[in-house]
Amino acid sequence: RKGNLDQIDDEEDASIEVSSSQPSHVIYEKEAKIKIDYSWLKDVLQDLEDGDDVLKVEKNLEKQISELASTIQRIQAPNMKAMQKLEEAREKLQEANKDFDHVRQRAKKAKMNFERVKNERFNLFNKCFEHVSNTIDGIYKALARNQSAQAFLGPENPEEPYLEGINYNCVAPGKRFQPMSNLSGGEKTIAALALLFATHGYQPAPFFVLDEIDAALDNTNIGKVASYIESQRDKMNIIVISLKEEFYSHADALIGITTNTREMQKTGALISKVLTLDLTPYRKHF
Repeated sequence: RKGNLDQIDDEEDASIEVSSSQPSHVIYEKEAKIKIDYSWLKDVLQDLEDGDDVLKVEKNLEKQISELASTIQRIQAPNMKAMQKLEEAREKLQEANKDFDHVRQRAKKAKMNFERVKNERFNLFNKCFEHVSNTIDGIYKALARNQSAQAFLGPENPEEPYLEGINYNCVAPGKRFQPMSNLSGGEKTIAALALLFATHGYQPAPFFVLDEIDAALDNTNIGKVASYIESQRDKMNIIVISLKEEFYSHADALIGITTNTREMQKTGALISKVLTLDLTPYRKHF
């Protein structure tokens, strides 16, 4: 009969029972009926014959069994809430992905708005810059009354000119090119007025108030500036504060502020009065 050693005690067949009261030859006969199947063992174990080798293999197997038993003891009991925590983690991941998609859409929209505003800013700036750049040279020539005079603008950063400076250079009549800082006070005044009038031409203001722009100008240049202003009287209204006769002699009207001596004598306080003079009936000489 086939089986394993653990089934020997449970066998119901009394013919293989061994008792110390039985004769020896009976016991041997019963033991001879027991056959052990070693076919499931590895070939290396089946070939063992020496007792020492068997003991070594036995000790090695016992050591492996002991290590496996220790490993089993060290393994913690399974977490019965692992699936619940996994489901909670999945829900949090779904919420995070939803929030991420929402933020990504907002970032995309913000980037599109930024690019739109950036393009609009560039177009508005460039429209004004091109107008000023195209007209400033003609205005500078008209102010200087000389076609050899030159004025030109150039952005330091052509791609985004509003982020950096704008180079403004002028070549005064009869002179070679030099930096703006090397120009005389009168030349700088003419250059500044050319830029002012060129900018005004893009979006005209109702009127100008110019405070002593003739301070650094000689009579010749004052006459040139006054002549240019006179030529633009249909396009702009200008109030000029000046202390030089050469300038206000070309005006349409004069407004003067002086002390009111009579009232000062009565009250003892400093009182001023306004004097006006219409010059339109008089002929102008430039």
